[in-house]
Amino acid sequence: MNMVELPLEHITVPADHVRSNLDQVKLEDLKNSIAEVGLLQPIIVIEDGEHYRLVAGARRLASCIRLGYETIPALVLSEDASVRQVQIIENIQREDLNPVDRAVAVQLFIQENKLSVLKASQKLGVPRTTINDWLAVLDLDEKYQNAVINNYYGGSSPLTLSHVSLAKRFANKVGSENMLNVVLDAILYYGLNRAETRRVLKLVESAKDLSIDQAVRMVRLIPRKRDSNEEPPSWSVEKLVDSLSKSGDYLVKTKPDDLRQLDDEQRKELARRARALQRLLDEVLEAVEEDTHIKRSILI
Repeated sequence: MNMVELPLEHITVPADHVRSNLDQVKLEDLKNSIAEVGLLQPIIVIEDGEHYRLVAGARRLASCIRLGYETIPALVLSEDASVRQVQIIENIQREDLNPVDRAVAVQLFIQENKLSVLKASQKLGVPRTTINDWLAVLDLDEKYQNAVINNYYGGSSPLTLSHVSLAKRFANKVGSENMLNVVLDAILYYGLNRAETRRVLKLVESAKDLSIDQAVRMVRLIPRKRDSNEEPPSWSVEKLVDSLSKSGDYLVKTKPDDLRQLDDEQRKELARRARALQRLLDEVLEAVEEDTHIKRSILI
C-alpha cells in the first residue's frame, strides 16, 4: 500500500459498495470530529484508470466532502489485494456495517472468491457459526430485514440477529418453514426480548397444542416481585377514555405534509405501530359492542 493525498474529485464510490446507507447522526458527529482534530485514519482506495475507486472509508469521505476539503489522505491498494476482504474486515473491526449490509458484503466475498463458509471465516477472522448467523438475515422477508436494521440504529424494533437465530432453530425443529415468520411476527408484535422469546419457544415445543400467542401470555403473566408498600397498578375507564381522547386529538392535528416528510424506515415503523394499535382497539370495541348486544338481548 502507498499513502497519498488524493483530490476528492478523483475518488468514485462504486454502486455495490458495502455500505448502502449512512447514519446521518453518526456522520454529523464524525464531520465535527474531523473539523476539530483532523482526519486520523486515511481512506482506502484502488486505482481505476485515471481515478481511484473507494474500498473503505465511506463516512470519512462523505464527512470531508461536507467540510469542503479538496484532498484526503488515502492508502492505495496493490492490484492483487482483495477489495471486498479489506472492506469487510475494516468495517467489522469498527462495527460500521448494519447487519443486512454486512451479510450482503460477506455473501459477495464468498461468491466472488468461491469460498466455503469455513474458508471465509478463516480469511475474515470470524467464527463459522457467527458467519452463518450473519448470513441468516438474507433469507428473511424484507420487512424483517428492515426491523433488524431499525433495531441496529436504535429504533423501537426489538428484532435482532439473536432473535432470528432462535426463530430459525425453532422452525427447523418443528419442521415448518412458515413457523419462522410466525415467531418473528410475535417478536415484533409483542416486543419480546431474547429471554422472553426463548421461554415462549420452549413452552410451545413442550406443549404441542399451545400457540405462540398463548405462550406469550403465559410468559408475560408471570408477576414481577413487588415491594409490600407498592400500590398495585390501577385501571379505570376514565383513564382509558382520557388516553384515547389525547391520542385522537394528536392524530387530528397531524398534517399529511408531516407524514410525507418521513423516510422509509419511519413510515414502516409508524405503520407497524398503527396496525398494532388498531388491532388492540378493534378487540376493545368488539368486547364493548358484544357486551352491549348481550344486554340489549336480555332487555328485549
